[in-house]
Amino acid sequence: MKYLIKLLKTFLTISIFLISQHVLAQYTEPFDFKILLSGTFGELRSNHFHSGIDIKTKGMEGQSIYSIEEGYVSRIKVSSWGYGKAVYINHENGHTSVYAHLKKFSPKIDSIIKEKQYQKESFEIDLYLKRNDIMVKKGELIAISGNSGSSAGPHLHFEIR
Repeated sequence: MKYLIKLLKTFLTISIFLISQHVLAQYTEPFDFKILLSGTFGELRSNHFHSGIDIKTKGMEGQSIYSIEEGYVSRIKVSSWGYGKAVYINHENGHTSVYAHLKKFSPKIDSIIKEKQYQKESFEIDLYLKRNDIMVKKGELIAISGNSGSSAGPHLHFEIR
């Protein structure tokens, strides 16, 4: 019986690994340069566990950020704390990619957020969008890297949910 349980655990581990590799293989990287991490998933922070990865941006703001897969912008948030300027993109496979601490958005995203900021007369916005409001292609420019919100230096906070 112990042998059967051990065999089943090994099979499940290998299956989960292969499935995760297949899922990740469909994505492109958010930058056009080598990815180096400055923060990892689950890292203990002062008052929480880190919920994504932090990607170095060569020590500066202004790097182009690209959508990792085709989808639609489901949320745009602008805040003076937390993620700062952030974009959420929903993908057909049910995943959502999150890009945070941005300096600025691509022109088509920025035009919508500026309109909402003027309507609300507020810098801080948390806007949820419908499926066809802003469509993006895989590899499309969506933002410029920055240091907004509760960030201690230029980088991209990135998640796949």
